[in-house]
Amino acid sequence: MFKLLKNGHVYSPEDLGVKDILLWEDRVIKIGEGLKIPEGFEGAEFDLSGKIIIPGIVDTHVHITGGGGEGGFTTRTSEITFEEIAEAGVTTLVGVLGTDGYARRVEDVLVKCMALREEGFDCYFLTGSYTFPITTMRGSVAEDIIFNEYCLGTGEVAHCDHRGSLMRYEEFTRLAADTRNGARLAGLKGVLNIHLGNYPDPADFFIRACEEDITFRPLIVPTHVTRKYDVFDSCLKFLEYGGQIDITAGSDGDASQKSYGSVEGLEIIYKKYGTLDRVTMTSDGNGSAPIWDELGNMIGMGKGSSKVLLADLKKATKNGIIPFEETLRTMTTIPAAVYGLKNSAGKIVENGTANFAVLDENLDLVETILNGNLVWLKGKGVVR
Repeated sequence: MFKLLKNGHVYSPEDLGVKDILLWEDRVIKIGEGLKIPEGFEGAEFDLSGKIIIPGIVDTHVHITGGGGEGGFTTRTSEITFEEIAEAGVTTLVGVLGTDGYARRVEDVLVKCMALREEGFDCYFLTGSYTFPITTMRGSVAEDIIFNEYCLGTGEVAHCDHRGSLMRYEEFTRLAADTRNGARLAGLKGVLNIHLGNYPDPADFFIRACEEDITFRPLIVPTHVTRKYDVFDSCLKFLEYGGQIDITAGSDGDASQKSYGSVEGLEIIYKKYGTLDRVTMTSDGNGSAPIWDELGNMIGMGKGSSKVLLADLKKATKNGIIPFEETLRTMTTIPAAVYGLKNSAGKIVENGTANFAVLDENLDLVETILNGNLVWLKGKGVVR
C-alpha cells in the first residue's frame, strides 16, 4: 500500500525544505512537492505540517545484550528492548559486547543482533571484548568477520583504561591487521572500535600505527574521546592526521574532573575546523555508566540510553553554534560511512528504506517510522 507523508520539513540530512514523501511498503518512491497517491491504487495520506522529518538515527555503539558488571553480578545491565530503540528514533545500530567478555559472549551479541533484525531494525555487530586476548566466536577476529555477514569489525577493545588488559603496541597492531584482513576478504570497510579510558596520550598508538601502515587509518575508531581534556586533545591529533573519532553523547562535562561535555566537544571541533567530517556521535546505549573514586573503586552505577543522541541534537541546535544538519550528520551519514554501510542507512533518498524519526517544533521525537511503518508514537509508546 502507498503512504504519503505531506508537508514535512525534510532533512536528508541535507536541508530539503518542506516536501512530500511517497512510500510504497518499506521504500521511498518519490520526494517532492504536491505529490499524490497514484490513481487507482490504495493508500493513506498523513499531514506532517509543522513537523521535521530526519533519517532514522544510526547508533554505532550499543550494548545490545547489556553491559556492566563492574560492581558485581547485580550491576549487569539488561538487554536492549524494541521500545528502548524505537523511543530514541534509532533504526540502525551496531552491537558491541563491552566490559564483561567472560560471562557474556560474542555469540550472545550475534543472536541479539539477529533478533533485532527480525524485528525490523538494521542491526550489525562487532566481535571482540574489552580485554586482551579478546573474545571471539571462531577463535580469530578475521574468521568472525569473514563468516558472518553482519559482523563489521572488532570492538569495543579497551585502551588506556583500568578495566582493560593494557595492550602492548604489538598486540594492538596485530589486532588491527587481523581486523583489516578479515574485512578485506569479506568485502567490508572494517572497523576497530577502541574504548578509551583516562590514561594520557591514547592516540599515540593510533598515529604510530598509521605512520607504519597507512591502511590502518580508516579502520581505527576511538570512542569516549571527551572524557578527559588530555584524552580529547590527543584524539584531535588523530583527527587532524586523517582519522575519525567518536563522541559519546549525553555528557554534560565536569571542569573539576577535566572532562568536556559531549556537545561542548562537538562545538570545539566545529569552531576549529568548520566541519564535523569524520566525527560521529553514539550513545553507549544499555552499557554501564559506573562512577569511580580516585582509587578505581565503583561508587555508583548508571545505564546508557540511546535517547541521548536526539537530546544532544536538540541541545547543540539551541546553542546555535553548529547548524542543525551538520550535527545531524554525526548520527546519520557519517557513522554509516565510517562503518561502511552500503545501504541507505542515515539518509532519506529515493529508492532508499523508509526509516525516519519525526520531530516537533521543539525538536522532541513524536514518531519513529521503521520500514515504512509507524512503530512508536509520543504519548502511546510502541504502536506496532
